[in-house]
Amino acid sequence: MMKLVVSTLTNQFFLMFLAIATGLLIGKIKIKSFSLGVSGGIFTGIVIGYIATNWAHGVAEGGLGFSDAKRILSTGVVAQAFFTFFLLLFLVSIGMKVGSSIGSIFKRYGMKFVVIGVSIPVVSMIVACVMYATVLSSNKSITPNETIGMFAGAMTSTPGYGTALDASSHVDYAKIYQEASAEKKNEMLLKIDASGALTADNTSELSEEQIAAYKEAASSAISLGYTVAFPIGVLVIVVMISLLPKVFGIDMEKEKEKYQLELNAIADSGKKIKEQPINFMVIAFVTVIGIIVGNITIPLGSFGSFSLGAAGGVLLAALILSYIGQIGPVNFRMDSKSLGIMYQMGLIFFMAVVGLRYGYDVVTSLMGSGLALAVAAIFVEGIAVLVSFLIGHKIFKLNWLILSGAIAGGCTSAPGLGAAISSTDSEEPTAGYGAAQPFAILANVLLATIFFSFML
Repeated sequence: MMKLVVSTLTNQFFLMFLAIATGLLIGKIKIKSFSLGVSGGIFTGIVIGYIATNWAHGVAEGGLGFSDAKRILSTGVVAQAFFTFFLLLFLVSIGMKVGSSIGSIFKRYGMKFVVIGVSIPVVSMIVACVMYATVLSSNKSITPNETIGMFAGAMTSTPGYGTALDASSHVDYAKIYQEASAEKKNEMLLKIDASGALTADNTSELSEEQIAAYKEAASSAISLGYTVAFPIGVLVIVVMISLLPKVFGIDMEKEKEKYQLELNAIADSGKKIKEQPINFMVIAFVTVIGIIVGNITIPLGSFGSFSLGAAGGVLLAALILSYIGQIGPVNFRMDSKSLGIMYQMGLIFFMAVVGLRYGYDVVTSLMGSGLALAVAAIFVEGIAVLVSFLIGHKIFKLNWLILSGAIAGGCTSAPGLGAAISSTDSEEPTAGYGAAQPFAILANVLLATIFFSFML
């Protein structure tokens, strides 16, 4: 009987639907005019994910539920494949739903998307460097490596994380060691050999093996910062996207009315293409094209390389092909209601999976040694989002429907886009997200490379 109970309570599908059901229930709770909506799934997912993973850590080998606990610890509360599948389902359907208006949006907003997309990573990097120089560096366990990992995690930027790992492997640590003070040398040697046997007095220079060991330690430190900050970055953007319009008194209904008037004033004069019933073959075709585009790597010389990744590629392909409308006999404009159901399903499942997969990391980072990095990640992303909001809202006078998506794109955060769609009750933020995200990815890659030139 107990085996059946354990098997059920650790079943991936059971946990996903439990997080969704409770998340949507919590999302309906309103405090004045604020509610979490579908974002509630992240928070219930975090609680459930933490409980499940914490239980798994306590199961002894051979004990009841050991195989289930081992699976949770090795592949996560729910598999990565669910994360990727529901993310791509959400992005391809929402991209195809709103893509027809992307041309009008670019005519209206132009380079403002670029500014929003780039400003968030730039401000985040400045805040991260300032925090390291003034606060974090006093903690001997935090180095520039943990800091750049924290920056990439706060930006939920896998390309930035990958670039940081690559850039750290090309640093001339032998030269850095030679030019370092005795105190700095001892700190570096402790990363190589935690026993303290190596000191500045008995190690005049680093051997090839020691350099390799230090590079491995640097990669581990970057990964630690990224792992701690990533779930915090997800939560910060979700909460801020939901709260900013409340704090600054933005009237959502008026924003929708103004936005529609703006679109009508600049509407494309091209021929209208009739929507067809939903065609899963075409949707699969668009997704395949998007994955191919996302995997194209553009070399940037000494700055590393740039790619959109599968998620960015799929959204871009969906937006562009939906805007084009039709190529020969293939019609990319589909029934809006059907696409709406698809993206809602993808979004709801994706939000729950994010919470389930990162719940344990969120709680432990706030309870353990990663607390300083977690708190820093809140400021790194929070300040950048606030600055970009003020630029977009006060200077550019951007409509909140499109600005919310651009801010999420600047954070390269699909959960942030989900929160924008949920809080505005509109799909329009997707266009802002798709326009700003590529520039944010590029900025993250460049900044992660430049970081090592100034902070080491």
